[in-house]
Amino acid sequence: MCLGTFFRLSSVSEQLMATIQKREHKTGTTYRVMIRMKGFPPQQRTFKRLTDAKLWAQDTESAIRRGEFKNVVRTAASKTLQDVIDRFRKEVFIHRAESTKRAETSFLNYWEKALGQYALAYITPDMVSDKIAELAAAGDGRRKASSGKPKSRKTLKHYQDTLAVLFKYAAQWGWIGTSPLDGVNKITKIRNERIRYLSEDERKRLLEACKASDNEHLYPVVVFALSTGARKSEILGLTLSDIDLNRDTAILRDTKNGDTRAVPVVHHLHDVLTEQAEKAACFYDELEPPAQRRWLFPRRDGQEPIDIRKAWENAREAAGIEDFRFHDLRHSTASYLAMNGASLVEIADILGHRTLQMVRRYAHLSESHVKGVVKDLNEKLF
Repeated sequence: MCLGTFFRLSSVSEQLMATIQKREHKTGTTYRVMIRMKGFPPQQRTFKRLTDAKLWAQDTESAIRRGEFKNVVRTAASKTLQDVIDRFRKEVFIHRAESTKRAETSFLNYWEKALGQYALAYITPDMVSDKIAELAAAGDGRRKASSGKPKSRKTLKHYQDTLAVLFKYAAQWGWIGTSPLDGVNKITKIRNERIRYLSEDERKRLLEACKASDNEHLYPVVVFALSTGARKSEILGLTLSDIDLNRDTAILRDTKNGDTRAVPVVHHLHDVLTEQAEKAACFYDELEPPAQRRWLFPRRDGQEPIDIRKAWENAREAAGIEDFRFHDLRHSTASYLAMNGASLVEIADILGHRTLQMVRRYAHLSESHVKGVVKDLNEKLF
């Protein structure tokens, strides 16, 4: 193959350069256009006619230059989304709760791969909308491809909200003037009011299956979840020093909102944790080399908490319980509390919610209790 000359098209900016490379092939001549600009991914395309190559180069350069004026801050042309993500991880992400980090990492990784190489000035609302549409079309990656299960609107909102947060910090740091998310349709009308709780029969079957599990930690973990409404990450993050059985208390530190809270350890849970704490203490006393942290539910090597996912799925299947996730144990606890007369304020306090919004879904379950309160009031008034 013999290469011909290079053509360089004039540009209003030294940062923007378009070159056309003439290539001779046995089948004929082609012209490959290369457009490079700092902070913008290289663009290239091949044409059979020089006229078409020049026209495409001019049109593409014009589109890129128009993109420069979408932000009033000059820094937006030199800072990429990757720069924002890197600084976000160093200054903001490290202070998130561990459970939040696990969820947020996948969203950050996606935007890093999808738009990380683009300068902030060139990320447009249309570009973001296209990426959201691609995510929706890709389906739920946690499920088998054959299931055809789409990503939920809630999941898509998490992706979009994460990108909005990145641009919020970019504006705070003086890197942009406006956010492209301002021009993207918000994802609303998300129904996140799932209330799936165990019936009495289901609860008995599940606990029996957990007792029969090969994983000795599964039963106490599930009892803890049902007794306190704690999340799985909060339970597995417990260390021996977080348990004070003399005061009937467990301290949850790795919480979703970052707040440390105490939960009561009473009745059957107290008995279960007394045995569990003794087993864990003996395990660590004999462990060589010693572990830096003593987990309440340790892995076999003692270095990290146990992973109960497979054991949980097996027990759930053995109990014949369908459409039920581990997180629904938390819903079960809240539902039982509501049906036993607990107020929304009390439920929110037990579950660790800062507002009542998340627990209003259980309001209808306490209807009989509310009726009793109103009845008592009317008897006293009239």
